Amino acid sequence: MTLFDKFKSGDPLLLAAKLIVGFAIGIMIFAMVMIGLGLGALATVERAEIIGQLAKVGAPANMAWLVAAALALALGLLFLGVRFMIELFGIMDTVGTGDPFAPENGSRLSRMGWLAIGAQGIALALKGVVKVLEPYAIKAGKPIDLEFDLDMSGVLLVLILFILARVFRHGATMRADLEGTV
Repeated sequence: MTLFDKFKSGDPLLLAAKLIVGFAIGIMIFAMVMIGLGLGALATVERAEIIGQLAKVGAPANMAWLVAAALALALGLLFLGVRFMIELFGIMDTVGTGDPFAPENGSRLSRMGWLAIGAQGIALALKGVVKVLEPYAIKAGKPIDLEFDLDMSGVLLVLILFILARVFRHGATMRADLEGTV
């Protein structure tokens, strides 16, 4: 099966969803590559320049490690986002084949719940690192705009994913029982 076959579907809504998820995965992977290049540059050729810029605004030299930590956390957040979307794409594949209550979909939904929990934790850690860096960034004339808080929609998403995982597992078990009695 080719990648193009994964996007074939008689359902235009499912096709649109697959295209959007595929595009989002591509964008996140591109962003991960760029952040990875930034981390590599920060560790090698740009290290002295970053330390110099931090020193100009009165930041200690070891603050460059916080810049690296922020980039690493952003990289981790994007990685979890890609994994989340891959799991979602797997569910959409089973829907496209007419088998949404496939046993693996319960596991996929459960993994998506854990990925969402991890993303919330990483995002909170990233916000903490950015709060420490923010005064120095403002002094340098490069304010950091990161708006993220632990909100109820993220918590609700996690709860919904874990509940749906149970529903899908139960549905798969019921279907298997039904097929066994017929």
